[in-house]
Amino acid sequence: MKDPDAGRNGVDVLPSVAANPRWTGCACVVCGRHYDTRYEGFVCADCGIDGILDAVYEGGAGVAALVRADGDDTARGLWRFAPLLPVVPTAIHPAWAVGGTALLPAPRLAAHLGLRSLVIKDDTGLPSGSLKDRAAAVALARARQLGFDHLACASTGNAAASLAVLASRGGFRSTIYVPAGAPRGKLAQLLLHGATVIRVDGTYDQAFELSLVAIERNRWYSRNCAHNPLLVEGKKTAALELAWDLTRGFTTDADLPDVVLVPVGDGCIVSATAKAFLELKDLGLVDRVPRVVGVQAAGASPLAQAWARACASQASLDGAQVRAAIAPVAPDTIADSISVGIPRNRVKAWRYVAATGGAFVAVEDDLIIATIRDLAARAGVFAEPSGAAGLAGLVAAREAGLVDPRDRVAALVTGHGLKDPGAALGHCTMPQPVAPLS
Repeated sequence: MKDPDAGRNGVDVLPSVAANPRWTGCACVVCGRHYDTRYEGFVCADCGIDGILDAVYEGGAGVAALVRADGDDTARGLWRFAPLLPVVPTAIHPAWAVGGTALLPAPRLAAHLGLRSLVIKDDTGLPSGSLKDRAAAVALARARQLGFDHLACASTGNAAASLAVLASRGGFRSTIYVPAGAPRGKLAQLLLHGATVIRVDGTYDQAFELSLVAIERNRWYSRNCAHNPLLVEGKKTAALELAWDLTRGFTTDADLPDVVLVPVGDGCIVSATAKAFLELKDLGLVDRVPRVVGVQAAGASPLAQAWARACASQASLDGAQVRAAIAPVAPDTIADSISVGIPRNRVKAWRYVAATGGAFVAVEDDLIIATIRDLAARAGVFAEPSGAAGLAGLVAAREAGLVDPRDRVAALVTGHGLKDPGAALGHCTMPQPVAPLS
């Protein structure tokens, strides 16, 4: 660990970062043990690697007023929701100035899918082309606060790219563990932005285990969202922005979605989405909570499989029971960013989704590819397979009675199609060339 300012020439000194005084610490999702903000671990000391922690905040009427307020220049992008985040930078910096992405009404796509209303939360325009920049922004701010200059993670591509891109903006070093089969487009982002890349001859889950060993041995800051509880808080801001836009700054619930569809790998984004709406309800900023539906690829669907087996008891399981219910699988899907055999954030994901009245469903790769085409042709959004998986779950969600055609539906698109163009191009017919004018 070293101060990020060490060795700088004074041209680009990072602004300081403070802890949010309303952040009181973290609680283990398995046993419930509470840790205050001074705790230096990433998981529960009693439950080990499965003892994922969850950030906790104090409430009060004043918090809702702070969230509604416009704020100053430090409140741009995701930081406009600083009262609901663990850390607060004293100034905006390119290393953590992300968020504020478009909320796109998609009436043509809604009509095609037989829906009353559909909006797309399009995070493909973030610096690395992925929603995961939100988590990296909070990671870098927290690393700055604690004095770390080196961060590390394991990733199938998107989390890695988010770290590499934003770390390069802030002058941090980064080491990234990726499965050897990660798409070349994503590897290019890592290498060109100066990350040290360790290609693991194995799965994402094996890369994750290697990264944890290296992080502890080298005392790096963990950018593993399924390991570091503060990073889920950054991802939470996608749903907070969606709610802000649809409620016109929390002044009406009329257009708040009934259902939100979210792709699921490790379970971090779906946890964050459900948590965001539940927090807004607790603060009185919204009157109801949308049903959050987590969508997995059929070839990597341990959460969806366990959810189906649990039948009507899903909401009643405690943390230990959820952990025991979810069996690992050997992942096999075109959607590399959600190709996860054992979701590390499974307990948090399960419990938060259950609290919204939502569910987990699974979809085949062919439907994911068809959804990529529909998103592009009818909504002008080019998604990678994992980015389109949320909306692809609509059919399964309808069959499960989770979506009615009259519902207002929102879907998160979490990654740009140019990260893995081969997935879509492999299902396109290339036009034949024509002769030029003579």
